[in-house]
Amino acid sequence: MDEIHGTLGAGGSEASAPLQRLLAAVRAGQDVTDLLDAVHAAVQAAGDALGVYGQAGHRGLDAVGVESLEIVYRCPLRVCSGWDESDAPQFPPRCSISGQELPREYLD
Repeated sequence: MDEIHGTLGAGGSEASAPLQRLLAAVRAGQDVTDLLDAVHAAVQAAGDALGVYGQAGHRGLDAVGVESLEIVYRCPLRVCSGWDESDAPQFPPRCSISGQELPREYLD
């Protein structure tokens, strides 16, 4: 999320408006499909040719590659894939949108 914020600029800038609308929709529990497409286009327009979708495995919103019997932290809002235990930026990991603690699960 920080990298996308960095690409689009500060929260009040025109370039960051699609991201702000997406975050508001996630917090409100609304459908985000079209808004995510708008963020993808805004990131590309800001100079990141791969956009949001092209970063799978790096910073994308797609599923995290995990191995069997691995611990993961799920998104409390159920809108992203959460974090693999080894990649969590803090402990306990918290949602960068809602601030809620991510529930811990074992994969098998």
